[in-house]
Amino acid sequence: MIREAEGKDIEQLFKLYRMLVPNSKKMNVLEEQIEKIRVDPMNFSLVYDEEGEILGSVTLNICLQALHGLRPYGVIENIIVHENHRSKNIGQKLMQHVEAYCKSIDCHRIMLLSNSQRLKAHQFFEREGYSGSVSNGFKKYL
Repeated sequence: MIREAEGKDIEQLFKLYRMLVPNSKKMNVLEEQIEKIRVDPMNFSLVYDEEGEILGSVTLNICLQALHGLRPYGVIENIIVHENHRSKNIGQKLMQHVEAYCKSIDCHRIMLLSNSQRLKAHQFFEREGYSGSVSNGFKKYL
């Protein structure tokens, strides 16, 4: 089942995020931040939970804008499926859940960035209908 992450999920989320960014020295998963996201109506940390085991996760941020009337847009971050449970449609279910929610609130679009080295992830995103050739992604770490 897909549900919002809770503070008690911190250890399992940490393990998933470590699979996403194995060499990160800046990773700092905090229970209070998970809870802060959980109560924020514009931000979602979603998990795919199977009998208490978290097998996947995605973060969705809803952003307001002035360009398209009242229509917001969604930004997907930190999508990860446990390495022992890939190719079981977990990622697809998470993405479909996000898309259904974004449609329900009349989002204009959904965007995501992906590390340029994650070629299998890029193939997955393209299968889900995302185009890597529409825009260029740029980041500046602070």
